[in-house]
Amino acid sequence: MKVNFSNYKLLINNLIFLDGIGRSGKRLLSRVCTSLENFEQYEFIEFFENILPGVALKKVSLDFAKSIIITTFNELAYNKFIGRKLNFRPSDVTTVKNFKNKNIYEKRLIMPEGDIVIKKLKKSKNFFPYMLHDLMVNFHLIEKMNFNFKIIEIYRNPFDSVFSSYNRGWGTRFLDDPRNFSLSLKYKNSLVPWYIFGNEKKWLKMNPVERCTFNVLEMTNRQVKNHKRFQNNKKILTTSYENIVENTNKEISRICFFLKTKKTKYTEIMLAEEKCPKSIDRDKLEEKKKFIKSNITRTQYKKLEDLTKKYEKNIYNLYI
Repeated sequence: MKVNFSNYKLLINNLIFLDGIGRSGKRLLSRVCTSLENFEQYEFIEFFENILPGVALKKVSLDFAKSIIITTFNELAYNKFIGRKLNFRPSDVTTVKNFKNKNIYEKRLIMPEGDIVIKKLKKSKNFFPYMLHDLMVNFHLIEKMNFNFKIIEIYRNPFDSVFSSYNRGWGTRFLDDPRNFSLSLKYKNSLVPWYIFGNEKKWLKMNPVERCTFNVLEMTNRQVKNHKRFQNNKKILTTSYENIVENTNKEISRICFFLKTKKTKYTEIMLAEEKCPKSIDRDKLEEKKKFIKSNITRTQYKKLEDLTKKYEKNIYNLYI
C-alpha cells in the first residue's frame, strides 16, 4: 500500500525566510525586519535547512518533507501565539526579551489555547520571520512544495564571508564540534558538511582557511546559479550586507515595499544600536584579503577574486 503523508494547509499568511550563506549578515537583516510593523520575533529554523539537503541527496522524499515542514511551521506559529516554547534567554539574539514589543509574549502566556488560536492565526497579518542558511541552494525544491512564503536573500563580499567564517571556527568545527547543529556527512572517521559531498578527501586535506574558502566558493556559486533560475520570482528580494549598512534607508524602504509593511519607532532605535548607516572600513577589508591570501592556494585566491568581481557587479547581477 502506498503511504500518503498529510497535507495540511499553512496557517501563516506571512511566512518570511531570511536567508544567506553563513556569515553573510543575516543577524542584521533579521533585526531590521523585526523592527518593522506587524513582525513577530525571528527564530532560527534548523530543521528546515537540514531536511532540504536530505531531499536533494535523495534520502528524504519530497512529499514527506512538505508534510513535516508545513506541520512544523503551523505548530511553531500556534505555540508563538500562546507564548509556548519561546526563547527568554537574555543574551541570545533571538530572545523575546529584546523584541520591540516584548510584553506581548508574556501576555500570551495566559491566553486560552485551542481552536480560537487557529482562528486568530488564519486572520492574522503578522509576519513570522525565520533565519536560515543556504535555502536558495534548494529553492527549486521549496517551489515544488507549493506553499506561500517570501524570502529575502542577503549576500556579502566573499572575502568578508571567508574571514568571518574562519574567525567563528568553521574551518574545524564541522569535524568534531557537538555544537555544530548543521547537517553533516560521515566520511571514513570524519564528519564533513553535507555540501562537500564528492569532495570529502580533498576538503579534509585543506587547512582551516582553505576549508572556509572552499565552503564560501561552493555555496555562493550554487546559491547564485539557482537564484538566477528564479530571478524574476516575485517571492524573492535580493539585498546585501553592504547595502543595508551603507545605504540603510534605501534598503529598508525596499524591504518595506516588498513586504507591504512600514518602519516603526523601534526601527530607528535598532539602527542607532547597529550604528547604521555607516561606511565599510576598506582598510580592514584589505587586511583580511592579505591574511586569506597568505593561507590559501593561488588557485583558490584567484577564484575568490573572480567571485568578488562578479559580486561587485550589482550583486551578481541579481540586484533589481
